[in-house]
Amino acid sequence: MSMITNFFNTNGYVFEILIAVFFFCWWMERRPRFLARGLGVGAVLLTVSMLWVFMPFDNAWTKSMRTILFFVLCIAGVKTCFEVSLKNSIFYVTAAGAAQHFSFRAARTLLVVGKMFFQLSDSIMLFAYPVLSVFFVFLCYRLFGKALRKKDTDHLTGSPTVLFLLMGMQLCTNIFQNLFDEYSAGVGFQIYTIYSFFDMICCLFLLTLQREIAQKENEQQSNEILKHILYQQKQQMKMSKETIDLINVKCHDIKNQIALLGSHVPKEEIQELKRAVNIYDTAFKTGNEALDVLMVEKLMLCENKNIRFDCMVEGKNLGFMKQSDIYSLFGNAIDNAIEAVDSLTDEEKRFISIKARMEKGMLVIHTENFYEGELSFNSGLPQTTKQDKRYHGFGMKSIRMITEKYGGYLSVKADKGIFTLNILLPVPQ
Repeated sequence: MSMITNFFNTNGYVFEILIAVFFFCWWMERRPRFLARGLGVGAVLLTVSMLWVFMPFDNAWTKSMRTILFFVLCIAGVKTCFEVSLKNSIFYVTAAGAAQHFSFRAARTLLVVGKMFFQLSDSIMLFAYPVLSVFFVFLCYRLFGKALRKKDTDHLTGSPTVLFLLMGMQLCTNIFQNLFDEYSAGVGFQIYTIYSFFDMICCLFLLTLQREIAQKENEQQSNEILKHILYQQKQQMKMSKETIDLINVKCHDIKNQIALLGSHVPKEEIQELKRAVNIYDTAFKTGNEALDVLMVEKLMLCENKNIRFDCMVEGKNLGFMKQSDIYSLFGNAIDNAIEAVDSLTDEEKRFISIKARMEKGMLVIHTENFYEGELSFNSGLPQTTKQDKRYHGFGMKSIRMITEKYGGYLSVKADKGIFTLNILLPVPQ
């Protein structure tokens, strides 16, 4: 028993840091032969720990060197086991190190308090420490690691300086811990408690900072993607307008040629030709050029997909908006509706309605369509149902961005198989 106790007293840090790294990295994409790689990394860490006892010196500085070495090995281990960049490996190992140090300090402090005030036996403390340690690591994961998991990690920590500072802060907590252990012999319970709380607060501050950095990086990346999407939609509007103008010219020529055909072609075929060419020439004269271009596009798409499309919009009411914003706002709303309706097999439900009217100085935009399945919401917006969530779901975000740009209000509702989008925009007098 004493041999096992000595083994874990000497090498317990290896198991603690591995558990912390697992909590903060388990969701990442794994490399082939992940289990073998993980066992290999654990074996390397354990071997280094066991060999370290043969160091000729054992003081605060050699312990700090050991901490730095294990930090580097953990970074290499994460790179070995997971498909992540070096920067992301450093970022998450830093978070795992802070969580491990917090759990170590919190568990030790509780046990010191328990022994002082409740006379806990050594055997109880021996088994209580690993339980408390794992509990506190799990708590850190719930409070911080789980929040990091929801973020897109491809572009985290764009600044190497920020990454270096985070890594330095985490290592400093361990180094000061080693210095405190070396030179704090004989200090009273109060000093020990004060330092312990200071140590834990530093770890929590570091984890909070990393969570905020991840949040900001994620938002920045989303904004960049959103701006690029809006720019592409603006360019698409220009190209669509040119295409439709060209088609209208050709349709006009075809009409003249149809008139010349006269009785040489069956009447039914003449009517079919007229219907085909008239769709561009007569559909959706709303009074707004961008909206006309968009509606013709979406009408053709809906006809091709056998979706009924009802549009009642007075384009003149949109005069206060930029043409590109009109195209993006209505385009994204209709595209989302088409995507939802296109998967329905019931012909009666393959229907999209979009209306815009003036009401008490406000432009009210209302879209409605059927849908199937369950929709989850985050911050008031439905989440994409596609597998790759990194580059999808920006349609609703762009709608919200344009709505907020004009000082408006957006509301989304999904109930009993009907999806409803309402936008209120104040119209300048």
